[in-house]
Amino acid sequence: MKIYAFDCDHTLEISSGPVTLELIIELRKQGHVVGICGNWAAVAQCIVGWHNLFSFIGPMEISKALFLNQISRFIGAEEYVMVGNIIGVSGASDDKGAAEQAGWRFIQESSFAAGQR
Repeated sequence: MKIYAFDCDHTLEISSGPVTLELIIELRKQGHVVGICGNWAAVAQCIVGWHNLFSFIGPMEISKALFLNQISRFIGAEEYVMVGNIIGVSGASDDKGAAEQAGWRFIQESSFAAGQR
């Protein structure tokens, strides 16, 4: 099992991004854990039944790097993957930097939408 954390803004289709909910559902069907590490409020407001799809949402009052760190510290997995933006390239958040700080593998949102896993 892998754990995938998705940014929302400019990553998910509900917020001008290329990653569809169908792609996330497919990860769940494969037995992976998926969650939000970004604008969780938009997810909760836009996706009916969001709690049936995402196992975690955040961060709340902490940095993305610290949030990712806590997940990998307390939840065992084969691999930890952050999907999101590269600041100044594909969005306004430094998801790549947060993943690097937390020791997670990073996939840019457009690469994930194109099939990189």
